[in-house]
Amino acid sequence: MAISFSGTWSQLVKWFRNENDGYYPLFTRMFGTSPQFNDYLEDQKKITAVFTNPAVLKVFCLQCDLFSLAKPYVYQGETELKDDPVLKLLNNPNPFQSCSQLLWDFMFWNMLGTDYLYVDSNVPENQDNKLYHLDISKIEFPRELEKLKDRLFFSKQSLNELYKLKVKYKYEDGQTLEIPMSKIVVLTDISNGFGNWFKGNSRIDALYKIITNSEKALDATNINLDLAGKVLIGGTTDPKDVTKTPMGELEKQSIEKMALGSKKIHAVKSMIEVKRFVEDMRSLELGKTYLDQYYLIGSMYNVPRDVLEAYNSSTYENQEKARANHVSYTLEPKGCDLMGALSKRFSYTEKGKEIILDWSHLPFMQVFETERAKTKNMNVQTLNGLLKAGIKFEAANKFLDLGFKPNDYEQPKEPAANSGGNKKAES
Repeated sequence: MAISFSGTWSQLVKWFRNENDGYYPLFTRMFGTSPQFNDYLEDQKKITAVFTNPAVLKVFCLQCDLFSLAKPYVYQGETELKDDPVLKLLNNPNPFQSCSQLLWDFMFWNMLGTDYLYVDSNVPENQDNKLYHLDISKIEFPRELEKLKDRLFFSKQSLNELYKLKVKYKYEDGQTLEIPMSKIVVLTDISNGFGNWFKGNSRIDALYKIITNSEKALDATNINLDLAGKVLIGGTTDPKDVTKTPMGELEKQSIEKMALGSKKIHAVKSMIEVKRFVEDMRSLELGKTYLDQYYLIGSMYNVPRDVLEAYNSSTYENQEKARANHVSYTLEPKGCDLMGALSKRFSYTEKGKEIILDWSHLPFMQVFETERAKTKNMNVQTLNGLLKAGIKFEAANKFLDLGFKPNDYEQPKEPAANSGGNKKAES
């Protein structure tokens, strides 16, 4: 049965504590760099860390939200296949999710370290085919897989033996479902070449102290806000003056009642000094400390500063460019991994088909369209300059890598010679 955790962040931090050697440097007990199988407790800690820390959750949601905005396409060469069965499957992957929700879940589990995608059938035309992302904390791997996690496979027979192994998927009510490895697609965030082909390392491990610091900044803000509403009231008499007696209990109660009363003017025998427990919240810069931790968490997942909006972004155009670059350099590679794995699973690679995810329909992606238009215009001007300089079209086309075909170019006709001496015609 999967281990669950419910409680505050401070309780979660105590869960990580080792009384002998202090805090763990990582969330997991690392026996080398190879991720461990069946580590339900550590997997559940990572999930809990995401949902109990606002900085981590915001980074995860931002990344997942952007990734889920992609649209799937299928191409065969340069031809778009609008009625391909894979599109129908992706738009209705299972009875409970849409395509965007499936993409959202992929990015979430991938950011945790490893995504396990269940593909029920290798035939996309199968009407009963289903796609599910499995909860890593509910997967129990067989012991046989532990022996094979770093093996090099050279034959189809050895791969077939691997695919016959079954993992147990445990529901919360205690029931289990056996799933053969042949129906699971493993997609890791960081490379799976560190000693375990079937489970990747998680960036959450490296973020342990940063996540803890961000939570401490929030705790400090909470405590100081609570203390900001409290004041300290005392007399201004000299403590060395032995003729004055210390403040008694009745006098304390009288001053407290006076401070909380509605009367605006008070007459007292001795001056009273009032001080706040927290004089200046701004000098503590607790908000900046939290934003710094949030920025560090986002940068670990390659999210640009302008996309995070952790600080005052420079301009709207810079934000749009940052989002477009974020899609190109961070999200598209993940989309290629996911769609490439499905293409391989459905044997689309052998058929010359390609499944892709595209974000070009989003408004901020028009930044790239503008840049492409400028580049094309520049190439046309350069081509004209080369042709006027006497360079042959084929050479200029190859030099600029424009991709024009010989039949696409028509030699401009020379103007007809004027034999009548007509000045207007010559002009």
